[in-house]
Amino acid sequence: MSRTLIAPVAARFTALADTLSRNAAVLAAAGLPQVVTEVRVAVYGDVAAQLRLLAEQVPAAGNPLVLVPAAEDTAVAVARRFEALAGLLAANARLLTRRTADAVMHRRAGVYCDVAAQLRLLAADEREAATAAAPRTSRPPLSNTAPLSPVVAQAAVRVPRVRPEFLEALLSAVAKRRAQGWSVARLTLWLRTSLRDPQTEHVHPCAQRSFVAYLTALLDTTTARAA
Repeated sequence: MSRTLIAPVAARFTALADTLSRNAAVLAAAGLPQVVTEVRVAVYGDVAAQLRLLAEQVPAAGNPLVLVPAAEDTAVAVARRFEALAGLLAANARLLTRRTADAVMHRRAGVYCDVAAQLRLLAADEREAATAAAPRTSRPPLSNTAPLSPVVAQAAVRVPRVRPEFLEALLSAVAKRRAQGWSVARLTLWLRTSLRDPQTEHVHPCAQRSFVAYLTALLDTTTARAA
């Protein structure tokens, strides 16, 4: 149950935050009039901070028993986050200019609108990337795959989002504990506390009591036949 490195979605946010921070630093050191650079540097820093906060809120993919998100899934997730942030920035711009004629506020609102427009362009690029990636990643590889054992093949039908190779490891772990006398309830509790699905907020499919009961029935039947 090893934890992987930072999620691809969070990495995109961090990369964009780094770009905005670099742009802000370049502007601040460009020697241009303060009236030109001050507002834009402040807004770039503000948006970079928001992006870093979003990156921290994206959970790391923590469980290899769950299918790794495909490239198109990651791109769609990034596009949605970019669009959501663009909407927030546009709303900020409207608030800044509501019932005020202050020139600084209007300049700040203009920069927020500029960044929001760039985010929407990035979101469009991500969606195009998702469309381009889908045909290449939707079909599973046909080679270099070990044949599944009958028990794994039957269990995989019940949990299609779980990698068969990791399901094999899970079956071995459950079989070992089942041989030690673990009940379905104890196995379920163990799985609920040791498995985590990073892609949803729901209980991991392998930790559902119904699946654990099905799995133990398969294992018990296989063991009886072998005996």
